[in-house]
Amino acid sequence: MRAPLAFLLGKLDFKKEFKSFETHAEGSDNWISAEPKSENLAYSRVEFLSAPDGEILRVRITGQDQSKLDFTFSNEQLNVPVAPSLFTFHPPPGVQIVEAGQ
Repeated sequence: MRAPLAFLLGKLDFKKEFKSFETHAEGSDNWISAEPKSENLAYSRVEFLSAPDGEILRVRITGQDQSKLDFTFSNEQLNVPVAPSLFTFHPPPGVQIVEAGQ
């Protein structure tokens, strides 16, 4: 399931990973459907719903066993400032910290 998530992170080369593409409109949005080049992956089809501004609204993944995963996204916020304290490690009480030697 890495390829669909890699796409969301901007780390996927569609031409390299997928062999065929289809598109169709749904209102003002567009579905992009793709089948992977390799049959050895956990999925057989990936579909992305894109808004006119390029925002990804939905991702649907069909597994090799025909199972379905469906992700819906909303209220996307780009480059939201976050407090540096969110990235500070605080060990739980009673945990021993061992410093590695140099």
